[in-house]
Amino acid sequence: MKILKADVGALDNFEVLEFLKSKGASKNDLSRVARVTQSEYKVFDYLVDTPAGTHTRESVEEFKEKCRQYGLGNDKILNIINTRPASVVEIYAIVEDNADELVELVAEVLTPPTAPSPTPEAVTNEIGAETMNVEQIEQNDGNKEKPEFGEAPMETS
Repeated sequence: MKILKADVGALDNFEVLEFLKSKGASKNDLSRVARVTQSEYKVFDYLVDTPAGTHTRESVEEFKEKCRQYGLGNDKILNIINTRPASVVEIYAIVEDNADELVELVAEVLTPPTAPSPTPEAVTNEIGAETMNVEQIEQNDGNKEKPEFGEAPMETS
């Protein structure tokens, strides 16, 4: 193996994710072959659920190019790409100047996360117990006074 460039700089999470995909890493359990080590798979598994999992090569390159006008260094650009800040407060920790403009640029250029929209149905938590949403709790609170069919009402005094 030849090393073409010894030090090309830091990689953003998207580039690491693309490298791991090129080695054969995927969410599919059957694809865990010898080409991807366990630690590489763990990194892949983590990065897929971060903003890097929804970026595209084009959006990352466009964002890097548009950030040059603000005079940001590579470290700050990579930090913004990796975290995809959605508010001025989040981006202010990275860059103090032009925070409003940079938040708009992030929203415009970087691919937004594809999070499932919350449903009013009950969801299951990590332990497996069913949890209720607010509507179900209010409905149950209203039903406390009414006994179920065949039950005698309880006296409270």
